[in-house]
Amino acid sequence: MTTADAAASKTQRVYDYVMERIVDGTFAAGDALNINALAHDTGVSLIPTREALRRLESEGLVEFMFHRGVRVASLGIEEYREIMQTQAVLEALAVRMSAPLLSADELARARAVNARMDEAARAGDFHGYNEGSLEFHGLLRAHCPNQHLRDVLDRGQSRVAAVRASVVGYRGTVTQRLSDEHVQLLDRIAAGADPAEIEALMRAHREGTIAADSEGLRQHTAEQVTP
Repeated sequence: MTTADAAASKTQRVYDYVMERIVDGTFAAGDALNINALAHDTGVSLIPTREALRRLESEGLVEFMFHRGVRVASLGIEEYREIMQTQAVLEALAVRMSAPLLSADELARARAVNARMDEAARAGDFHGYNEGSLEFHGLLRAHCPNQHLRDVLDRGQSRVAAVRASVVGYRGTVTQRLSDEHVQLLDRIAAGADPAEIEALMRAHREGTIAADSEGLRQHTAEQVTP
C-alpha cells in the first residue's frame, strides 16, 4: 500500500465511523463532534479525521462552525422535502434500469430484508427498520448502470437516513403500507413488468413517505423550541 493509499484508508475509516453513527442515530442532528475524540476512537491522526469530516460536510451531513467546532447538520422541513422529491424521481429511474437485471436470489434477499423490517417495526426498533430500508432500496437499484446516478442517490439517501434516525419513527399503518408497497414492487419485478410501471411504483412509494417524514420532522422541531 502506498502512502497515499494509507492516508485515504485512514480517512475512509473515520468517514465510515461517523457515517454509521449518524445513520443509526448515535450522533443526532445538532450533536457536537469532538475531533480529538473521533481520532482517538478510530485510531488515526487529526489530519485524516478532519479530511473525513470535510467530506461529510460536502455531503451536507456535518457543519463546521467558526471557532465552535463541528456538529451533525440539521435539516429543515422544506429542504428535507426537496431532497425527498429529488430522491423519488432519481431512484425511480435507477430502479427502472436495475429491475430487469435483478436475479431471483436478489429478489428473495430483498423479501427477507422487508420481513426483517416488519419485525423491527413490531419491536419498536426504528433504527433497525431504518437500516433495513437502506439495504432494501440499495438492493433494488444495485444494477443501475449509471454510476453517477447511484452516487447521487447514495448521498441523498444518507441525509434522509440521518434525519429519520434522529426524528422520525414510523408506526402502525405507515409501516404496513410501506411493507405492502415493497411486496408489490418485488412481485411486479419478478413478473417482468414493464420498466415504466416499475418506475411509477417506485416514485409513488418514495413520494408517499414525504408527508409522514415531514410531520415527524415538524414535531421534532416544535419540541426543540418548546421550553
